[in-house]
Formats: sequence, structure tokens, C-alpha cells
Amino acid sequence: MVAALISAVAAAGGLIVDKITLSRRSVELKIFIPVVFVFLFVFTVVFTPLYGFVDWRTALLPNNLFLALLMIVIAIAWNVLAYQSLQRESVHQHEVILMTGPIVTILLAALFFQEEFNLTIFVLGLIASLAMLIARTEKHHFKLDKIAYNLFLAVILMSIENVIIRELLYSYSPISLYAFRTFFLALFFWFYYRPKLSEVGKSPLWLLGLSGAVGALSMITRFYAFGSLGVIFTTLISTLAPIVVFIGSWEILHERIRPRVIAASLIILICVAVATVLTNQL
Repeated sequence: MVAALISAVAAAGGLIVDKITLSRRSVELKIFIPVVFVFLFVFTVVFTPLYGFVDWRTALLPNNLFLALLMIVIAIAWNVLAYQSLQRESVHQHEVILMTGPIVTILLAALFFQEEFNLTIFVLGLIASLAMLIARTEKHHFKLDKIAYNLFLAVILMSIENVIIRELLYSYSPISLYAFRTFFLALFFWFYYRPKLSEVGKSPLWLLGLSGAVGALSMITRFYAFGSLGVIFTTLISTLAPIVVFIGSWEILHERIRPRVIAASLIILICVAVATVLTNQL
């Protein structure tokens, strides 16, 4: 459970760092995406010799090779769509749409992973996801533009990727799978955007490096949580991330936070606490 909690907090912190880098420091996507993914790979591959392993007998099976390729294609697509939205939308608007992700992920996981399905935890996950979604949704959020639609598509793709990742974790250790994933994404984004080294040198590399470090921590711990806790319970714990984001956006970015968000946060905390107690009793 510690891995899932670390992932949730790191994801929230990473979102705030990314927003500052893209909006406040006006770093272009053609610089941001390839450089961050290089950092993600570097921070991951350093620990791969110590903690990584691959079961090549199953990893090289045709169905697993297809899943690995599909994971990379989907990851490329949703990352581009999500970062485009983050650059143009406010943090809370971006996060409201992302909060539909846990609902989609929980429903897909319940469909594909019957062995880890628990009705109570499933219901608690839906309640926690809906609580924060309802608390943060305003009338103007229903006026969807092209960027919002693209982010909804990113959410769906992200949820599908989570299901694929859970399946691939039977063949890869979490850190090996993430190193494999970030290597091909970094390679693709670098050749696609072709950032000039002079422009990269003028960018706030410490912020880009921080984004990479926090992102790697968030994703690797999420992979570990998927393997040990299952997708549904991990996703339930991930609903804690918006609480951190809202506090950060209010304190650091001076965006408004309403009392009903606090009420929703309490509901989420209760759902996570109840699910944790039930899981420890199983």
C-alpha cells in the first residue's frame, strides 16, 4: 500500500511541477516532452540492473509482444494529448477531466481481472471517484472544446494502458517494464520533435529533471502497486492525488478551492481507509 500512496502523492506533485514548467516558464511542448522522457528513462534505467528482471519465455510470446507494442503506441498518444491540455487549461480544469480516469480504469479492471475483483472495494472506488468528480465539476466544465475532448480521449487511452500494464507485469518486473516503455517513448519523441540542443540548454533543466524524477517515482510505484494490490485498489488510492493537487493549486498557483472539495476529500479518505481495513482482513 505504501507504493500506491507514494504514487498518488508523486503524481499530484508532478502535475503541479509540469504546470509550472509549461505555463509559468512557457517551455514549449517540443522541448518539454522529449527532454522529460529522456530524464524518465535515465532515472529508471539506473536502478534496472539492481531491481529489474524479465521472464523472456513469456515476454516473447506473440500476444505479449503485441501488448507491449500496443502499450507504447497508446502511451505516446495519451501523453501528447494530456500535455497539450495541461499547457492550455488551468490545473483544476485539467484535473477535473483526469478525474474521470479512475472510473474508467476501475470498470475496465473489473471486466478484465475477475480474480482481483472485490465488490466492496469496487463500490468504494466508484464512490471516491464520483465524489471528487462531482465536487469539482462546475457548469462551465460542460462547455467542452477540442482540447477537453482530446483530454477525455487521453483518459480512455490511459485507462486501457493500465489494463495492459497489469497483464505485462506477469512477464516484467515493474522497473524493467517502465524502463522498456520510457526508452521507446523517449526515442520516438526525440526524433519526432527534434529539439535543438541550443534550445534545450536555455530551458529550465532543473525543472525538467524534477518532472522526470517525480514522474518516474509516480509511475514505477504505481506499477509495483498494480502487481501487489491490483488495479482496482491501486486506482482507489490514486483518488487521493486530486486532494494534493487542489491544495497545491490553491497554495502555489493561487487557484480557488471550495468547501465542497474538502467534503469530497473526506469521503475519499474514508473510502480509502475502509478499503485498507478490508484488504488487510482478507
